[in-house]
Amino acid sequence: MSKKELWLRLHNYHFNELVPPNLWDKVTAKFGGADASTKAFAHKLAIKLGWKADFAQRAVLEYKRFVYLGVVSDFVVTPSDIIDQVWHQHILFSKAYRSFCTDIIEYDFDHTPELIASGNQTGTFSAQYFDTLELYRKEFGVDAPATIWGTPKFDEQALAVANYRSKKKEKAISGYDGSGTIYSDVGLYQSFDTNSGESFFDFGGGDSGGAGAGGSWDADDSSSDSSSSDSGSSCSSCSSGCGGGD
Repeated sequence: MSKKELWLRLHNYHFNELVPPNLWDKVTAKFGGADASTKAFAHKLAIKLGWKADFAQRAVLEYKRFVYLGVVSDFVVTPSDIIDQVWHQHILFSKAYRSFCTDIIEYDFDHTPELIASGNQTGTFSAQYFDTLELYRKEFGVDAPATIWGTPKFDEQALAVANYRSKKKEKAISGYDGSGTIYSDVGLYQSFDTNSGESFFDFGGGDSGGAGAGGSWDADDSSSDSSSSDSGSSCSSCSSGCGGGD
């Protein structure tokens, strides 16, 4: 499977398996459209975490990008706090998440959080976070949006002095760039001919605004008040306690 094929699988994944059959008509009626199940998942995030609708949809989009990076990388990726919360909620649907890993990405994307805080482990996670951001730039051709990925609390230069390095994957995955290595220097964005109308970057709705951004559909619960979560520059990375996906 090439990088482009992997990305298109993620593009076409709408979290349908999260919806029980007996609730499908209700979900479709409430959220509408072909992407109703994704909107329902984002709605759950908005209610639980106090996010606005558009921001929750954007977070789900960035989560898909994070998963892509986790599959094609040769190191263990580390998410931001926002993305980590989306990941946690996806994993809670255990059967659907197993199906996602088996059938969509064909990769066991395991979550490996820190059990007991230690300086060396935190340093490794921090290095992984910066490497994940760099890989994002290489693959997507833009910087990761600060509203989702946050402003890291780690000093990149200090990490270099301490010689912390990202953990390499124990088991290599071949074929994602078509040359037998895990990933190449050719970014995903270069696989799409935007001049002919191909688009890879935006799907699933949502915008890049913070948690206070207006929603295109509204949560019914008053707990969705944006005052309960402001995901702007105050967002911290989860690198201090989350090893990311291996």
